[in-house]
Amino acid sequence: MTARYNPTPALDEKIKDAYLRQRRGDRRALAAVTRDIGWSKSAVSRRGAALCLTRAKEYHWSDAEEQILERFGHLTAAAIQRHLARAGFQRSCAAIQLKLTRLRIKQNLDGYSACALAAALGVDVHKVCLWIKRGLLQAQPRQTRRSKEQGGDTWWIAIPAVRRFILRFPEEIDLARVEKIWFLDVLTGGKICR
Repeated sequence: MTARYNPTPALDEKIKDAYLRQRRGDRRALAAVTRDIGWSKSAVSRRGAALCLTRAKEYHWSDAEEQILERFGHLTAAAIQRHLARAGFQRSCAAIQLKLTRLRIKQNLDGYSACALAAALGVDVHKVCLWIKRGLLQAQPRQTRRSKEQGGDTWWIAIPAVRRFILRFPEEIDLARVEKIWFLDVLTGGKICR
């Protein structure tokens, strides 16, 4: 702090009060204290940080948290949030989604949503859901909180389950409609695209 911004206990109390009012919904509290004490906005922010009144945007992610993300990355952010909470961690859905993107977990998952698999096989998503209901295709619910009226939970299908399905029930697939390279890649265990 420069000489112009000399903190005193009285000024600190005003700054603390402004941050408290801001947390309670008063969006003008910091601007008001800035005018009241004659400091710049950045000086008030720096003093707020020094007094531990500001919130960090994101705390460091522990290895245990990242392992949970990798294990449950195919689930929705809300479902991952519940798994993190069970392990004693607290993260917002936005923070979870951001971390999934930064770690590229969704891109590295070995599986498909029902919609993605339907597109690759050239069928309607309802057909994929029918295969799952009939027990032909093994899938895992993504633990969304969608009601039956909303279509129910969404599905995650692992690549080995897709391969088993193709090999056990080839009559269910119209080869004229599938994506050829993808289909061969799934059947050969990824050797075709390497």
